[in-house]
Amino acid sequence: MEEMKHCQSCGMPLTKEEEIGTNKDNSKNTDYCVYCFKDGEFTDNSTMDEMIEISLKHMKEAGILEQQGMTESEAREFMYKFFPELKRWK
Repeated sequence: MEEMKHCQSCGMPLTKEEEIGTNKDNSKNTDYCVYCFKDGEFTDNSTMDEMIEISLKHMKEAGILEQQGMTESEAREFMYKFFPELKRWK
């Protein structure tokens, strides 16, 4: 079974072709999602802490925390362990 790829900036699962980031030449950059990396550049200059809070906000709004049975505090704790392993934050 193939391991799920995640954006190496925000941790979002990369499951759809249209969510994959792009390089300057418009080719796909499979390390990042289009929300974090577009036209060969990061879309913002967030710190890791800021990115965790942004990701947490999106997860809450999309109902992902509820679906996964996680509290906001548990999700934040998980992200503080997971994000340092992502390419952008190493």
